[in-house]
Amino acid sequence: MYTRIICAIGLGSRERAEHILRTSYSLLAPGGELTVAHVIERFPAGQQSPDGWAISVIGEAEEKLSALCKRLDIPAFIHVRSGPASRTLLKIADEREADLIVVAAHVTDIFDRIFGSTIDHIVRHARSSVLIDRIAKSQDDKAGF
Repeated sequence: MYTRIICAIGLGSRERAEHILRTSYSLLAPGGELTVAHVIERFPAGQQSPDGWAISVIGEAEEKLSALCKRLDIPAFIHVRSGPASRTLLKIADEREADLIVVAAHVTDIFDRIFGSTIDHIVRHARSSVLIDRIAKSQDDKAGF
């Protein structure tokens, strides 16, 4: 059991998000703290900080994640930030003093092989344990939120 878990969730597939959230919650020690994290990587070119559009996207993501946690009756802190996914997730994990980061794997593609994946970076640089949840392809293909 872990006392502080970061659950990294993308907003692509509802089933996938529910699965990884339930998995994370099942690993939480009684009285532990679950943080649901989502990172928005792409903002318009040249933007150093989020503009009005980006702020609305962040707000929408926070609402969706809060609704998901409420629907599943899972208490969690919600953190939605902008930036490079791997570095931002590691920063959240450090800030929350997490002892586990839970991430979902996706099918690798040519870009992962050339540039490296977000998960590769997290595994190499995390100060905590990392659980990579390999979700079946059929769950990966279902409709989003």
